[in-house]
Amino acid sequence: MDGATRFETASNLPTDQCSGGWEFFERVELAARGTLRFAVDTGTLRRQVQQNGWYVWDESPPELRREAAAEARPVRREQQSPPAEPETGATEVPPAPMTTMTPPAAAEVVPPPPVTVTAPPEVKATRSVETSPVRHQVVWFDIPVRDLDRAVRFYSAVLGTELKKEQAGPGAAMAVLPHAEGSIGGCLVLNIDARPSESGPLIYLNTDGRLDEAVNAVEKHGGKVLSARHSIAPFGFRAIVLDSEGNRIALHSM
Repeated sequence: MDGATRFETASNLPTDQCSGGWEFFERVELAARGTLRFAVDTGTLRRQVQQNGWYVWDESPPELRREAAAEARPVRREQQSPPAEPETGATEVPPAPMTTMTPPAAAEVVPPPPVTVTAPPEVKATRSVETSPVRHQVVWFDIPVRDLDRAVRFYSAVLGTELKKEQAGPGAAMAVLPHAEGSIGGCLVLNIDARPSESGPLIYLNTDGRLDEAVNAVEKHGGKVLSARHSIAPFGFRAIVLDSEGNRIALHSM
């Protein structure tokens, strides 16, 4: 099993793909007309690293690749004969020399950031190429508010859907933003720790094709437009606003 990542520590590679842990192998530059010594297409590797920050693929050991090429057919570990038990006085057979892969044809690519190729201590004897499912890194978010009723009116108008208050335990109340079952969601939350701020993380909220209408509702409901609608092509359009509580948020639409 091999993986390519932007980080030499391989801290962002999925641990469920390698129970033995990842080890640093080699640092490579994916420049234009670059080539790889690995059994993966240059364009695929570059694209996956740019999109996900990492890319994992299965790769047979060099010995199996050499034998497979010689016999012109796939070779699996279970098809190989097990090593013979050593016998007294038997002549020791030297191990087969390590082989290197033939570089694939050069490919025209846009120079991306350098990536680090890491490999685990043990590799599986498989010739299939697999990618790990992409996981959302954001699972939930809380938007702090000072006045929940005021915030509910603001977000109901901006998002075009009615929010409802809920009790969230002693001394706390909340209003959940609408979201599909199993998808990323968030809520407005009022408690003693609420500290609305315009300098924290920027949360993007989906206005689903009604960005202009959402921006027009901002100042009518106690907010402020910091940056009017503008393009972030190829990812659609956004506007940066302060909500009624003083939080900086991004309103987004494709």
